[in-house]
Amino acid sequence: MNEQIEVIKKMLFDSCRATADYSANVLLKKPELLQIFETMAFSDEYPFDMRASNVIEKADDLRPGFARQLIPKIIRHLTVFKNDGPRRQFLRMLSRYVDEMDENDTGLLYDVCFAFVCDKAQPVAVRHNALLVIESICRRYPDLKNEICSALRLRINEESGAFGNWVKAFTNADFNAIVKK
Repeated sequence: MNEQIEVIKKMLFDSCRATADYSANVLLKKPELLQIFETMAFSDEYPFDMRASNVIEKADDLRPGFARQLIPKIIRHLTVFKNDGPRRQFLRMLSRYVDEMDENDTGLLYDVCFAFVCDKAQPVAVRHNALLVIESICRRYPDLKNEICSALRLRINEESGAFGNWVKAFTNADFNAIVKK
């Protein structure tokens, strides 16, 4: 496996979109490599953890369900990743799976995502993708939207820039529009 990891590291020589797209297509053609990409994504070895998680997310976006089996592990590691790259990539992926998750995983994911949204120390991309997950949770559980929006409105004046605008848009969104997405 170490030899395969080294080959994949050479393939992931940079963080550009073309490299990620190419690698995602390789992964989809050779799904047996998913375990190696998973190992790298959870390795906390920057920048390869970020690049491998990006490839997994892109492959899963191209072929929905491709990395579904990783969901419980990802949820349990979101707060453990040393680098924000895997957190950012996997949150984007998880936002597509909220409807399929069991209630325990959904509850854990909500707690983690709400904490990320409220944590100004988190990078904006992590906070944004956490907000996307919360939006998906609101579509699944419409009764939660008012409670979540009330909590976020308390923070609105503390937010600025693009993220502040995203929070405002989320809290002001038409309830029916969010549910129907």
